[in-house]
Amino acid sequence: MRNPGRVDPAPQAWADALRAVVQVRRGHPHVSARPAPPPFEYVYRPPRSHDLQAIHERVLEADLLQRLPEVQAIDGMFALPRRLRYVTQECGEFGAFYRPADAEVVLCYETLRTLYERGQDQQRASRLAEDHPLRYTRANIRFIVLHETGHALVHLLDLPVTGRQEDAVDQLAAILMLRFAGVEETPAEVIANLRMAANWMLSDSTGAYDLEAYAAEHALGEQRYFNLQCLIYGTDPDSFAGMVDTGDLTAQRARGCARETRLISRAWLRLLLPHLAPGYEIYEDEAARYLEQ
Repeated sequence: MRNPGRVDPAPQAWADALRAVVQVRRGHPHVSARPAPPPFEYVYRPPRSHDLQAIHERVLEADLLQRLPEVQAIDGMFALPRRLRYVTQECGEFGAFYRPADAEVVLCYETLRTLYERGQDQQRASRLAEDHPLRYTRANIRFIVLHETGHALVHLLDLPVTGRQEDAVDQLAAILMLRFAGVEETPAEVIANLRMAANWMLSDSTGAYDLEAYAAEHALGEQRYFNLQCLIYGTDPDSFAGMVDTGDLTAQRARGCARETRLISRAWLRLLLPHLAPGYEIYEDEAARYLEQ
């Protein structure tokens, strides 16, 4: 059994790297006098449909988007050229997306409803804890919103992505969840959230696909699932050795996951460090030493 008090090496290394290369240098003579970036904005748009009104009222009362710990952590961290807005709204269908023209990350009320219903189905089928539907919904909201935030950062910071962007922002979402967990969350709870997000990727799995599915911008749900499982396994292969036995990961893929997790973390660190906002200044030599390890 995994020790819930143990700190996973990969996310801890990412945290240590940030602490090593990012310094608060107020008043330092070499810090540029650039203005601070605008803070994120959070908007909960009223739905037209009566059956979504209760969901709107709950997310508005909870200030759902602003209270996501990972979003809180990166609010103001990057020198964005314009304000990034987080929005909940009625969409007419399940979904979430980034709207470049308005710099908006949009989460649909229909998505919240569908996620909660799936959590209820799992609770009934497996006799899970009473709070499982809410935990399942929240875990998936965090991953989905961070996935779309990845699209926003790629667009607003003009970050290079040489592969499939959908895969890249899946990776960033996982890294942010590993790095910026809630203050009271244990590493075990963080991993549980990621595994619930991975579970959702299999929700529409049929095992049989047509040409349109293979040509889609997203990888197949099974591929996204195993990619995320590899990132989880790669944080601590010893503690997660059982994932291979349970079929959550193949032995062949597992052998390279620690290296894959490390390379992905380093790549995103390298991409994002040059865009840190004032107050998060970089010591270039320390950054270079870490990235050469």
